[in-house]
Amino acid sequence: MSVLSVFDGSTRALEIVRIVSRHEWSFLSQLLRRGHAAETRLPLPSVLCNLLTELGPVYVKLGQLLSTRPDLLSDDYIEALSQLQANVPPAAWPEVSAQMAQELGCDVATAFGSFEEAPIAAGSVGQVYRAHLRNGQKVAVKVLRPGIEAQVKEDGRLLRKIAALASASSLGSQYDFVGLADQVLEALGRELDFRIEAENTMRLQRCLAASSFVPNGKLRLPQVEENLSGQRVLVLEWIDGEPILTGAARQFLEAGPGIATTTSALLGAFVEQYFVEGFFHADPHPGNLKVQADGTVILLDAGMVGQFDPRTRSNLLDLVLALINQDAARATDLLEQIAPPARGVRVDRQQLQRQLDQLISRSFSKPLQELNFALFLAELLQLANRTGLCVPGTLGLFVKSVTNLEGVGCSINPAFSFTGEMQPLVAKLLARSVMLPQQRLMQFGLDLRNLSIDSPRQLSQLLRRFSSDDLTFALQVEGLESLRRTLDRLSRRVSLAILVAALLLSATLMATLAQQQLLRNVSEALFIVATVFGIWLIVSLLRSSKR
Repeated sequence: MSVLSVFDGSTRALEIVRIVSRHEWSFLSQLLRRGHAAETRLPLPSVLCNLLTELGPVYVKLGQLLSTRPDLLSDDYIEALSQLQANVPPAAWPEVSAQMAQELGCDVATAFGSFEEAPIAAGSVGQVYRAHLRNGQKVAVKVLRPGIEAQVKEDGRLLRKIAALASASSLGSQYDFVGLADQVLEALGRELDFRIEAENTMRLQRCLAASSFVPNGKLRLPQVEENLSGQRVLVLEWIDGEPILTGAARQFLEAGPGIATTTSALLGAFVEQYFVEGFFHADPHPGNLKVQADGTVILLDAGMVGQFDPRTRSNLLDLVLALINQDAARATDLLEQIAPPARGVRVDRQQLQRQLDQLISRSFSKPLQELNFALFLAELLQLANRTGLCVPGTLGLFVKSVTNLEGVGCSINPAFSFTGEMQPLVAKLLARSVMLPQQRLMQFGLDLRNLSIDSPRQLSQLLRRFSSDDLTFALQVEGLESLRRTLDRLSRRVSLAILVAALLLSATLMATLAQQQLLRNVSEALFIVATVFGIWLIVSLLRSSKR
Protein backbone atom coordinates (compact mmCIF):
# COMPACT_ATOMS: atom_id res chain seq x y z
CA MET A 1 0.00 0.00 0.00
CA SER A 2 1.41 3.40 -0.97
CA VAL A 3 1.64 6.36 1.36
CA LEU A 4 -0.52 8.48 -0.95
CA SER A 5 -3.35 5.93 -0.79
CA VAL A 6 -3.36 6.26 3.02
CA PHE A 7 -3.17 10.03 3.30
CA ASP A 8 -5.71 10.49 0.57
CA GLY A 9 -6.15 14.23 0.93
CA SER A 10 -9.28 14.08 3.12
CA THR A 11 -9.55 16.73 5.82
CA ARG A 12 -9.29 14.14 8.59
CA ALA A 13 -6.23 12.47 7.01
CA LEU A 14 -4.43 15.81 6.80
CA GLU A 15 -5.36 16.56 10.41
CA ILE A 16 -3.86 13.21 11.52
CA VAL A 17 -0.62 13.99 9.66
CA ARG A 18 -0.46 17.43 11.29
CA ILE A 19 -1.02 16.06 14.82
CA VAL A 20 1.43 13.16 14.47
CA SER A 21 4.14 15.31 12.90
CA ARG A 22 3.84 17.87 15.71
CA HIS A 23 4.17 15.27 18.47
CA GLU A 24 6.55 12.70 16.94
CA TRP A 25 7.89 13.46 13.46
CA SER A 26 10.45 10.61 13.63
CA PHE A 27 7.67 8.05 14.02
CA LEU A 28 5.78 9.47 11.06
CA SER A 29 8.95 9.46 8.97
CA GLN A 30 9.42 5.77 9.73
CA LEU A 31 5.99 5.08 8.27
CA LEU A 32 6.64 7.29 5.25
CA ARG A 33 9.95 5.52 4.56
CA ARG A 34 8.21 2.13 5.03
CA GLY A 35 10.63 0.83 7.64
CA HIS A 36 13.96 1.89 6.10
CA ALA A 37 14.88 4.06 9.08
CA ALA A 38 18.09 3.19 10.89
CA GLU A 39 16.18 2.80 14.15
CA THR A 40 12.49 2.16 14.68
CA ARG A 41 10.70 2.71 17.95
CA LEU A 42 7.38 3.72 19.38
CA PRO A 43 7.05 7.26 20.76
CA LEU A 44 7.82 7.64 24.48
CA PRO A 45 4.86 6.69 26.74
CA SER A 46 3.96 10.28 27.66
CA VAL A 47 4.25 11.43 24.04
CA LEU A 48 2.19 8.48 22.84
CA CYS A 49 -0.58 9.28 25.35
CA ASN A 50 -0.70 12.96 24.31
CA LEU A 51 -0.71 11.94 20.66
CA LEU A 52 -3.56 9.43 21.02
CA THR A 53 -5.60 11.83 23.16
CA GLU A 54 -5.42 14.59 20.55
CA LEU A 55 -6.22 12.21 17.71
CA GLY A 56 -9.61 11.48 19.26
CA PRO A 57 -11.90 8.64 20.42
CA VAL A 58 -10.76 5.90 18.01
CA TYR A 59 -7.12 6.39 18.93
CA VAL A 60 -7.87 6.73 22.64
CA LYS A 61 -9.58 3.35 22.37
CA LEU A 62 -6.47 2.02 20.60
CA GLY A 63 -4.37 3.14 23.56
CA GLN A 64 -6.81 1.62 26.06
CA LEU A 65 -6.71 -1.67 24.17
CA LEU A 66 -2.90 -1.64 24.12
CA SER A 67 -2.96 -1.13 27.90
CA THR A 68 -4.48 -4.63 28.15
CA ARG A 69 -1.61 -6.25 26.21
CA PRO A 70 1.37 -6.73 28.53
CA ASP A 71 2.60 -9.34 26.05
CA LEU A 72 3.22 -6.54 23.51
CA LEU A 73 4.33 -3.51 25.54
CA SER A 74 6.61 -2.89 28.50
CA ASP A 75 5.35 -1.86 31.94
CA ASP A 76 5.95 1.90 31.45
CA TYR A 77 3.71 1.91 28.36
CA ILE A 78 1.04 -0.22 30.08
CA GLU A 79 0.95 2.10 33.11
CA ALA A 80 0.75 5.28 31.00
CA LEU A 81 -1.90 3.96 28.61
CA SER A 82 -4.03 2.64 31.50
CA GLN A 83 -4.60 6.26 32.56
CA LEU A 84 -5.59 7.38 29.07
CA GLN A 85 -8.84 9.35 28.89
CA ALA A 86 -10.32 11.38 26.07
CA ASN A 87 -10.16 15.13 26.66
CA VAL A 88 -13.28 16.35 24.87
CA PRO A 89 -15.82 19.07 25.67
CA PRO A 90 -19.42 17.93 26.22
CA ALA A 91 -21.76 18.00 23.25
CA ALA A 92 -24.35 20.80 23.15
CA TRP A 93 -27.66 20.02 24.88
CA PRO A 94 -29.92 20.70 21.83
CA GLU A 95 -28.09 18.01 19.86
CA VAL A 96 -28.22 15.57 22.78
CA SER A 97 -31.91 16.14 23.50
CA ALA A 98 -32.82 15.71 19.83
CA GLN A 99 -30.98 12.38 19.70
CA MET A 100 -32.62 11.24 22.95
CA ALA A 101 -36.07 12.13 21.65
CA GLN A 102 -35.43 10.09 18.51
CA GLU A 103 -34.23 7.11 20.57
CA LEU A 104 -36.97 7.28 23.24
CA GLY A 105 -39.82 8.02 20.86
CA CYS A 106 -40.83 11.06 22.91
CA ASP A 107 -39.21 14.21 24.28
CA VAL A 108 -37.07 14.14 27.40
CA ALA A 109 -39.65 15.93 29.56
CA THR A 110 -42.22 13.22 28.81
CA ALA A 111 -39.89 10.29 29.52
CA PHE A 112 -38.42 11.68 32.77
CA GLY A 113 -39.78 13.51 35.78
CA SER A 114 -36.76 15.84 35.77
CA PHE A 115 -33.53 16.00 33.80
CA GLU A 116 -30.39 18.08 34.48
CA GLU A 117 -29.15 19.46 31.17
CA ALA A 118 -25.52 19.86 32.31
CA PRO A 119 -23.63 16.53 32.08
CA ILE A 120 -21.81 15.26 35.16
CA ALA A 121 -19.22 13.48 32.96
CA ALA A 122 -18.24 13.60 29.29
CA GLY A 123 -16.16 10.98 27.49
CA SER A 124 -15.10 10.16 23.97
CA VAL A 125 -18.12 7.98 23.24
CA GLY A 126 -20.85 9.25 25.57
CA GLN A 127 -21.75 11.61 28.36
CA VAL A 128 -23.65 11.04 31.61
CA TYR A 129 -26.53 13.06 33.07
CA ARG A 130 -28.40 13.03 36.37
CA ALA A 131 -32.19 12.63 36.16
CA HIS A 132 -35.30 11.42 37.99
CA LEU A 133 -37.89 9.01 36.67
CA ARG A 134 -41.55 9.96 36.81
CA ASN A 135 -41.89 7.90 40.00
CA GLY A 136 -39.15 10.00 41.64
CA GLN A 137 -36.35 7.42 41.41
CA LYS A 138 -32.93 8.93 40.82
CA VAL A 139 -31.11 7.60 37.75
CA ALA A 140 -27.95 8.08 35.70
CA VAL A 141 -28.52 8.53 31.97
CA LYS A 142 -25.71 7.70 29.57
CA VAL A 143 -26.16 9.20 26.10
CA LEU A 144 -24.13 8.47 22.98
CA ARG A 145 -22.24 11.52 21.76
CA PRO A 146 -24.02 12.95 18.67
CA GLY A 147 -22.00 12.42 15.50
CA ILE A 148 -19.64 9.90 17.06
CA GLU A 149 -20.76 7.07 14.75
CA ALA A 150 -19.78 8.98 11.59
CA GLN A 151 -16.48 10.01 13.17
CA VAL A 152 -15.66 6.41 14.13
CA LYS A 153 -16.49 5.24 10.61
CA GLU A 154 -14.12 7.79 9.01
CA ASP A 155 -11.36 7.27 11.57
CA GLY A 156 -11.77 3.51 11.29
CA ARG A 157 -11.22 3.66 7.54
CA LEU A 158 -8.02 5.67 8.01
CA LEU A 159 -6.85 3.54 10.95
CA ARG A 160 -6.98 0.39 8.83
CA LYS A 161 -4.91 2.09 6.12
CA ILE A 162 -2.37 3.39 8.65
CA ALA A 163 -2.15 -0.10 10.18
CA ALA A 164 -1.44 -1.63 6.78
CA LEU A 165 1.26 1.00 6.16
CA ALA A 166 2.81 0.44 9.60
CA SER A 167 2.87 -3.32 8.99
CA ALA A 168 5.28 -2.72 6.10
CA SER A 169 7.75 -0.97 8.43
CA SER A 170 10.28 -2.77 10.62
CA LEU A 171 7.90 -2.27 13.56
CA GLY A 172 5.48 -4.52 11.69
CA SER A 173 7.61 -7.52 12.60
CA GLN A 174 7.04 -6.76 16.30
CA TYR A 175 3.36 -5.78 16.33
CA ASP A 176 0.30 -7.04 14.48
CA PHE A 177 -0.95 -3.56 13.55
CA VAL A 178 -3.74 -4.82 11.29
CA GLY A 179 -5.00 -7.21 13.96
CA LEU A 180 -4.89 -4.47 16.60
CA ALA A 181 -6.83 -2.10 14.33
CA ASP A 182 -9.52 -4.74 13.83
CA GLN A 183 -9.74 -5.30 17.60
CA VAL A 184 -10.06 -1.57 18.27
CA LEU A 185 -12.84 -1.09 15.77
CA GLU A 186 -14.66 -4.19 16.99
CA ALA A 187 -14.48 -2.92 20.58
CA LEU A 188 -15.65 0.53 19.52
CA GLY A 189 -18.53 -1.01 17.59
CA ARG A 190 -19.69 -2.69 20.80
CA GLU A 191 -19.32 0.53 22.80
CA LEU A 192 -21.46 2.43 20.28
CA ASP A 193 -24.40 0.14 21.11
CA PHE A 194 -25.51 0.67 24.71
CA ARG A 195 -27.74 -2.39 24.47
CA ILE A 196 -24.59 -4.51 24.73
CA GLU A 197 -23.48 -2.70 27.90
CA ALA A 198 -26.98 -3.12 29.34
CA GLU A 199 -26.86 -6.87 28.67
CA ASN A 200 -23.35 -7.08 30.17
CA THR A 201 -24.58 -5.30 33.30
CA MET A 202 -27.55 -7.61 33.74
CA ARG A 203 -25.49 -10.73 33.09
CA LEU A 204 -22.85 -9.74 35.65
CA GLN A 205 -25.62 -8.90 38.09
CA ARG A 206 -26.99 -12.42 37.72
CA CYS A 207 -23.50 -13.88 38.25
CA LEU A 208 -23.04 -11.93 41.48
CA ALA A 209 -26.52 -12.77 42.73
CA ALA A 210 -25.80 -16.50 42.29
CA SER A 211 -22.23 -16.34 43.66
CA SER A 212 -21.46 -18.48 46.68
CA PHE A 213 -18.70 -16.04 47.68
CA VAL A 214 -20.83 -12.86 47.95
CA PRO A 215 -22.69 -12.62 51.28
CA ASN A 216 -26.21 -11.19 51.20
CA GLY A 217 -25.80 -9.22 47.98
CA LYS A 218 -22.92 -7.13 49.37
CA LEU A 219 -21.44 -6.82 45.88
CA ARG A 220 -23.67 -5.76 43.02
CA LEU A 221 -24.13 -3.57 39.94
CA PRO A 222 -26.70 -0.82 39.27
CA GLN A 223 -30.06 -1.95 37.98
CA VAL A 224 -30.84 -1.25 34.31
CA GLU A 225 -34.06 0.59 33.40
CA GLU A 226 -34.77 -1.58 30.37
CA ASN A 227 -37.89 0.30 29.20
CA LEU A 228 -35.90 3.52 28.73
CA SER A 229 -32.63 2.03 27.46
CA GLY A 230 -31.72 1.43 23.84
CA GLN A 231 -28.86 1.65 21.35
CA ARG A 232 -27.99 5.30 22.08
CA VAL A 233 -29.38 5.74 25.60
CA LEU A 234 -28.64 3.72 28.76
CA VAL A 235 -30.56 4.45 31.98
CA LEU A 236 -29.13 3.00 35.20
CA GLU A 237 -30.03 3.16 38.87
CA TRP A 238 -28.27 6.10 40.55
CA ILE A 239 -26.17 4.87 43.46
CA ASP A 240 -24.68 7.16 46.09
CA GLY A 241 -21.45 5.92 47.57
CA GLU A 242 -17.83 6.67 48.28
CA PRO A 243 -14.88 5.58 46.10
CA ILE A 244 -13.47 2.42 47.61
CA LEU A 245 -10.03 3.83 48.48
CA THR A 246 -11.33 6.83 50.46
CA GLY A 247 -11.36 7.03 54.25
CA ALA A 248 -15.16 7.19 54.33
CA ALA A 249 -15.44 3.98 52.33
CA ARG A 250 -13.03 2.26 54.70
CA GLN A 251 -15.19 3.29 57.65
CA PHE A 252 -18.28 1.89 55.92
CA LEU A 253 -16.52 -1.44 55.31
CA GLU A 254 -15.19 -1.70 58.86
CA ALA A 255 -18.62 -0.98 60.32
CA GLY A 256 -20.26 -3.39 57.88
CA PRO A 257 -18.93 -6.71 56.60
CA GLY A 258 -15.27 -5.99 57.48
CA ILE A 259 -12.19 -5.33 55.36
CA ALA A 260 -10.95 -8.94 55.13
CA THR A 261 -14.43 -10.25 54.34
CA THR A 262 -14.83 -7.66 51.56
CA THR A 263 -11.51 -8.47 49.86
CA SER A 264 -12.26 -12.21 50.07
CA ALA A 265 -15.73 -11.66 48.59
CA LEU A 266 -14.32 -9.51 45.78
CA LEU A 267 -11.70 -12.10 44.92
CA GLY A 268 -14.13 -15.02 45.16
CA ALA A 269 -16.69 -13.29 42.94
CA PHE A 270 -14.11 -12.53 40.27
CA VAL A 271 -12.55 -16.00 40.42
CA GLU A 272 -16.04 -17.36 39.72
CA GLN A 273 -16.40 -14.95 36.81
CA TYR A 274 -13.04 -16.01 35.35
CA PHE A 275 -13.25 -19.77 35.76
CA VAL A 276 -16.94 -20.70 36.15
CA GLU A 277 -18.90 -18.18 34.09
CA GLY A 278 -16.11 -17.40 31.61
CA PHE A 279 -17.52 -13.85 31.54
CA PHE A 280 -15.90 -11.15 33.64
CA HIS A 281 -15.66 -7.43 34.35
CA ALA A 282 -12.34 -6.43 32.81
CA ASP A 283 -11.87 -3.01 34.45
CA PRO A 284 -12.44 -3.14 38.23
CA HIS A 285 -10.17 -0.15 38.93
CA PRO A 286 -10.80 1.95 42.08
CA GLY A 287 -12.90 4.49 40.19
CA ASN A 288 -15.37 1.76 39.23
CA LEU A 289 -15.85 0.55 42.81
CA LYS A 290 -18.01 2.48 45.29
CA VAL A 291 -19.03 1.63 48.86
CA GLN A 292 -22.45 2.43 50.31
CA ALA A 293 -23.07 3.33 53.95
CA ASP A 294 -24.07 -0.26 54.81
CA GLY A 295 -20.80 -1.64 53.38
CA THR A 296 -22.25 -2.83 50.06
CA VAL A 297 -19.72 -2.57 47.23
CA ILE A 298 -21.04 -1.32 43.89
CA LEU A 299 -19.29 -2.32 40.66
CA LEU A 300 -19.73 0.27 37.90
CA ASP A 301 -19.24 0.47 34.13
CA ALA A 302 -19.69 -2.92 32.46
CA GLY A 303 -18.57 -1.54 29.11
CA MET A 304 -15.30 -3.52 29.13
CA VAL A 305 -15.78 -7.24 29.65
CA GLY A 306 -13.87 -10.38 28.74
CA GLN A 307 -15.20 -13.76 27.73
CA PHE A 308 -13.68 -17.27 27.56
CA ASP A 309 -15.06 -20.21 25.64
CA PRO A 310 -15.60 -23.37 27.76
CA ARG A 311 -12.34 -25.06 26.70
CA THR A 312 -10.21 -21.96 27.35
CA ARG A 313 -11.93 -21.43 30.69
CA SER A 314 -11.17 -25.03 31.75
CA ASN A 315 -7.56 -24.84 30.53
CA LEU A 316 -7.02 -21.47 32.21
CA LEU A 317 -8.30 -22.79 35.54
CA ASP A 318 -5.93 -25.74 35.25
CA LEU A 319 -3.05 -23.44 34.17
CA VAL A 320 -3.42 -21.20 37.21
CA LEU A 321 -3.38 -24.22 39.52
CA ALA A 322 -0.34 -25.67 37.73
CA LEU A 323 1.50 -22.33 38.11
CA ILE A 324 0.68 -22.12 41.81
CA ASN A 325 1.84 -25.74 42.20
CA GLN A 326 5.04 -24.77 40.29
CA ASP A 327 4.47 -27.51 37.70
CA ALA A 328 6.30 -26.08 34.66
CA ALA A 329 5.78 -29.13 32.42
CA ARG A 330 2.02 -29.11 32.82
CA ALA A 331 1.88 -25.31 32.58
CA THR A 332 3.75 -25.51 29.25
CA ASP A 333 1.21 -27.98 27.84
CA LEU A 334 -1.70 -25.80 28.90
CA LEU A 335 -0.12 -22.56 27.69
CA GLU A 336 0.35 -24.07 24.22
CA GLN A 337 -3.34 -25.04 24.19
CA ILE A 338 -4.55 -21.61 25.31
CA ALA A 339 -2.21 -19.65 22.98
CA PRO A 340 -1.39 -21.95 20.04
CA PRO A 341 1.26 -20.74 17.58
CA ALA A 342 0.31 -19.38 14.18
CA ARG A 343 0.21 -21.79 11.27
CA GLY A 344 3.71 -22.60 10.07
CA VAL A 345 5.40 -21.32 13.25
CA ARG A 346 7.39 -23.93 15.16
CA VAL A 347 7.76 -23.40 18.90
CA ASP A 348 10.77 -24.82 20.72
CA ARG A 349 8.87 -26.56 23.48
CA GLN A 350 11.94 -27.45 25.52
CA GLN A 351 13.11 -23.85 25.54
CA LEU A 352 9.61 -22.65 26.47
CA GLN A 353 9.43 -25.10 29.39
CA ARG A 354 12.94 -24.18 30.54
CA GLN A 355 12.17 -20.43 30.52
CA LEU A 356 8.80 -21.01 32.18
CA ASP A 357 10.47 -23.08 34.88
CA GLN A 358 12.93 -20.22 35.50
CA LEU A 359 10.08 -17.69 35.69
CA ILE A 360 8.15 -19.83 38.17
CA SER A 361 11.24 -20.48 40.31
CA ARG A 362 12.15 -16.78 40.37
CA SER A 363 8.60 -15.63 41.18
CA PHE A 364 7.72 -18.25 43.80
CA SER A 365 11.06 -18.07 45.60
CA LYS A 366 9.54 -15.29 47.71
CA PRO A 367 6.64 -15.67 50.20
CA LEU A 368 3.16 -15.66 48.63
CA GLN A 369 2.35 -12.42 50.46
CA GLU A 370 5.11 -10.68 48.46
CA LEU A 371 4.27 -12.19 45.06
CA ASN A 372 2.66 -9.77 42.58
CA PHE A 373 0.50 -12.24 40.69
CA ALA A 374 -0.58 -9.74 38.02
CA LEU A 375 3.06 -8.93 37.24
CA PHE A 376 3.82 -12.66 37.12
CA LEU A 377 0.99 -13.19 34.61
CA ALA A 378 2.21 -10.25 32.49
CA GLU A 379 5.71 -11.78 32.35
CA LEU A 380 4.15 -15.11 31.43
CA LEU A 381 2.35 -13.56 28.43
CA GLN A 382 5.53 -11.76 27.36
CA LEU A 383 7.37 -15.09 27.49
CA ALA A 384 4.65 -16.75 25.41
CA ASN A 385 4.82 -13.97 22.82
CA ARG A 386 8.64 -14.15 22.58
CA THR A 387 8.60 -17.90 21.98
CA GLY A 388 6.14 -17.67 19.07
CA LEU A 389 2.79 -18.35 20.75
CA CYS A 390 -0.21 -16.23 19.67
CA VAL A 391 -1.63 -14.71 22.84
CA PRO A 392 -5.39 -14.01 22.45
CA GLY A 393 -6.56 -10.52 23.39
CA THR A 394 -8.94 -11.92 26.04
CA LEU A 395 -5.94 -13.07 28.06
CA GLY A 396 -4.75 -9.46 28.09
CA LEU A 397 -8.13 -8.39 29.48
CA PHE A 398 -7.83 -11.13 32.10
CA VAL A 399 -4.44 -9.77 33.21
CA LYS A 400 -5.82 -6.20 33.27
CA SER A 401 -8.72 -7.33 35.47
CA VAL A 402 -6.38 -9.23 37.82
CA THR A 403 -4.02 -6.23 37.98
CA ASN A 404 -6.80 -3.85 39.04
CA LEU A 405 -8.33 -6.35 41.46
CA GLU A 406 -5.02 -7.15 43.13
CA GLY A 407 -4.22 -3.44 43.42
CA VAL A 408 -7.55 -2.66 45.08
CA GLY A 409 -7.26 -5.62 47.46
CA CYS A 410 -3.74 -4.67 48.59
CA SER A 411 -4.70 -0.99 48.96
CA ILE A 412 -7.61 -1.57 51.34
CA ASN A 413 -6.09 -4.57 53.12
CA PRO A 414 -2.26 -4.61 53.47
CA ALA A 415 -2.44 -8.24 54.66
CA PHE A 416 -4.21 -9.29 51.44
CA SER A 417 -2.33 -11.90 49.37
CA PHE A 418 -3.90 -12.42 45.98
CA THR A 419 -2.03 -15.67 45.29
CA GLY A 420 -2.40 -17.04 48.80
CA GLU A 421 -6.15 -16.45 48.89
CA MET A 422 -6.74 -17.54 45.32
CA GLN A 423 -5.10 -20.96 45.68
CA PRO A 424 -7.85 -22.52 47.85
CA LEU A 425 -10.53 -20.81 45.76
CA VAL A 426 -9.17 -22.27 42.52
CA ALA A 427 -8.80 -25.69 44.14
CA LYS A 428 -12.38 -25.46 45.40
CA LEU A 429 -13.72 -24.56 41.96
CA LEU A 430 -11.70 -27.32 40.32
CA ALA A 431 -12.92 -29.83 42.90
CA ARG A 432 -16.46 -28.71 42.18
CA SER A 433 -15.92 -29.25 38.44
CA VAL A 434 -14.42 -32.75 38.64
CA MET A 435 -15.76 -33.89 42.05
CA LEU A 436 -12.36 -35.06 43.36
CA PRO A 437 -10.83 -33.94 46.68
CA GLN A 438 -7.06 -33.72 46.18
CA GLN A 439 -5.27 -31.26 43.89
CA ARG A 440 -3.25 -33.86 42.01
CA LEU A 441 -6.31 -36.05 41.63
CA MET A 442 -8.19 -32.97 40.48
CA GLN A 443 -5.75 -32.44 37.64
CA PHE A 444 -5.99 -36.12 36.69
CA GLY A 445 -9.78 -35.89 36.80
CA LEU A 446 -9.78 -32.81 34.59
CA ASP A 447 -7.59 -34.59 32.03
CA LEU A 448 -9.81 -37.67 32.21
CA ARG A 449 -12.91 -35.56 31.72
CA ASN A 450 -11.42 -33.83 28.65
CA LEU A 451 -10.33 -37.23 27.28
CA SER A 452 -13.80 -38.69 27.71
CA ILE A 453 -15.30 -35.71 25.88
CA ASP A 454 -12.81 -35.63 23.00
CA SER A 455 -12.10 -39.33 22.40
CA PRO A 456 -15.46 -40.44 20.89
CA ARG A 457 -15.44 -37.59 18.39
CA GLN A 458 -11.78 -38.13 17.44
CA LEU A 459 -12.25 -41.92 17.10
CA SER A 460 -15.30 -41.37 14.91
CA GLN A 461 -13.33 -39.02 12.64
CA LEU A 462 -10.46 -41.54 12.42
CA LEU A 463 -12.80 -44.41 11.45
CA ARG A 464 -14.50 -42.27 8.81
CA ARG A 465 -11.14 -41.43 7.25
CA PHE A 466 -10.11 -45.08 7.31
CA SER A 467 -13.32 -46.13 5.55
CA SER A 468 -13.03 -43.38 2.92
CA ASP A 469 -9.35 -44.12 2.11
CA ASP A 470 -8.60 -40.53 3.05
CA LEU A 471 -6.12 -41.23 5.83
CA THR A 472 -2.61 -39.87 5.32
CA PHE A 473 0.34 -39.87 7.70
CA ALA A 474 2.75 -36.97 8.08
CA LEU A 475 6.08 -38.01 9.58
CA GLN A 476 8.49 -35.29 10.68
CA VAL A 477 11.93 -36.35 11.93
CA GLU A 478 14.17 -33.64 13.35
CA GLY A 479 17.78 -33.42 12.16
CA LEU A 480 17.20 -34.84 8.66
CA GLU A 481 18.17 -31.59 6.96
CA SER A 482 21.74 -31.68 8.33
CA LEU A 483 21.98 -35.38 7.44
CA ARG A 484 20.83 -34.61 3.87
CA ARG A 485 23.48 -31.90 3.50
CA THR A 486 26.18 -34.26 4.77
CA LEU A 487 25.12 -36.96 2.32
CA ASP A 488 25.10 -34.43 -0.51
CA ARG A 489 28.69 -33.39 0.28
CA LEU A 490 29.78 -37.02 0.57
CA SER A 491 28.19 -37.99 -2.76
CA ARG A 492 29.86 -35.03 -4.52
CA ARG A 493 33.26 -36.01 -3.15
CA VAL A 494 32.81 -39.67 -4.12
CA SER A 495 31.80 -38.59 -7.63
CA LEU A 496 34.82 -36.31 -7.84
CA ALA A 497 37.14 -39.07 -6.62
CA ILE A 498 35.76 -41.42 -9.28
CA LEU A 499 36.23 -38.69 -11.90
CA VAL A 500 39.87 -38.14 -10.82
CA ALA A 501 40.54 -41.88 -10.97
CA ALA A 502 38.97 -42.11 -14.44
CA LEU A 503 41.06 -39.18 -15.69
CA LEU A 504 44.27 -40.70 -14.33
CA LEU A 505 43.45 -44.09 -15.88
CA SER A 506 42.65 -42.51 -19.24
CA ALA A 507 45.80 -40.40 -19.18
CA THR A 508 47.94 -43.46 -18.30
CA LEU A 509 46.48 -45.55 -21.14
CA MET A 510 46.93 -42.74 -23.65
CA ALA A 511 50.52 -42.10 -22.57
CA THR A 512 51.35 -45.81 -22.85
CA LEU A 513 49.64 -46.59 -26.14
CA ALA A 514 49.71 -43.27 -27.95
CA GLN A 515 52.08 -43.04 -30.96
CA GLN A 516 50.94 -39.60 -32.10
CA GLN A 517 52.04 -36.33 -30.49
CA LEU A 518 48.42 -35.08 -30.20
CA LEU A 519 47.36 -38.02 -28.02
CA ARG A 520 50.44 -37.58 -25.81
CA ASN A 521 49.51 -33.89 -25.35
CA VAL A 522 45.93 -34.88 -24.43
CA SER A 523 47.20 -37.40 -21.88
CA GLU A 524 49.39 -34.72 -20.25
CA ALA A 525 46.38 -32.39 -20.08
CA LEU A 526 44.32 -35.12 -18.42
CA PHE A 527 47.13 -35.63 -15.86
CA ILE A 528 47.06 -31.90 -15.05
CA VAL A 529 43.25 -31.81 -14.71
CA ALA A 530 43.26 -34.93 -12.51
CA THR A 531 46.01 -33.43 -10.35
CA VAL A 532 44.06 -30.16 -9.85
CA PHE A 533 40.85 -32.02 -8.96
CA GLY A 534 42.79 -34.30 -6.62
CA ILE A 535 44.41 -31.41 -4.79
CA TRP A 536 41.02 -29.63 -4.45
CA LEU A 537 39.49 -32.85 -3.08
CA ILE A 538 42.29 -33.25 -0.50
CA VAL A 539 41.96 -29.61 0.63
CA SER A 540 38.18 -29.89 1.04
CA LEU A 541 38.59 -33.07 3.09
CA LEU A 542 41.15 -31.41 5.36
CA ARG A 543 38.87 -28.38 5.88
CA SER A 544 35.85 -30.53 6.76
CA SER A 545 37.90 -32.56 9.25
CA LYS A 546 38.92 -29.33 11.03
CA ARG A 547 35.25 -28.25 11.36
